[in-house]
Amino acid sequence: MKRLGIVATLCLLLFGCFGKASAQSVDIPDLKGKVVYGGTFGGGLSGNYLSFSISPQVGYRIFHPWEVGIRGSYDLTARFDAFNGNVFRHYFGVGPYTSVEVFRGLFLYAEDEVLYGFSSGNHETWAGKWYNSVFAGGGYRQYAYNGSYVYILVLYNLSWGNLTANIWETPYASPFLIRVGYCF
Repeated sequence: MKRLGIVATLCLLLFGCFGKASAQSVDIPDLKGKVVYGGTFGGGLSGNYLSFSISPQVGYRIFHPWEVGIRGSYDLTARFDAFNGNVFRHYFGVGPYTSVEVFRGLFLYAEDEVLYGFSSGNHETWAGKWYNSVFAGGGYRQYAYNGSYVYILVLYNLSWGNLTANIWETPYASPFLIRVGYCF
């Protein structure tokens, strides 16, 4: 009985690979021109402060004006102090986003970012904390070749408020955020 099952399985595999069968075909959509890769990269040095950030993103154009995707994020802020010790703040997380082009490169944007942040200094790591920031805003895309573009984006952090009384804490010092990036 076991051999009959093996023989039947082999016949089905051979017939499926080399035989002709009629079935309804499923068209897989062409992803060329629909998947978007890109992100932002930044850094700065001012006195004894250092900042670095990288935010890759991947998205999918559902149809021409509407895009959905996810954006990863890593931010590092370092303060170098010879007397009190160095302090490093790390934030990393993800943010699903959506954008809709409304008119010739102008677009609206929304994102719900979740970050985990922790600080370390003098070979110690302090307790970490989760942050949630909801962004809304708009920007402009300057298209180049084959659908790639450079963008500038101005966002307002809806989760930002008086940090002592805010029920949603956020690691950002200002409610406004400007991003410049590239997607291809």
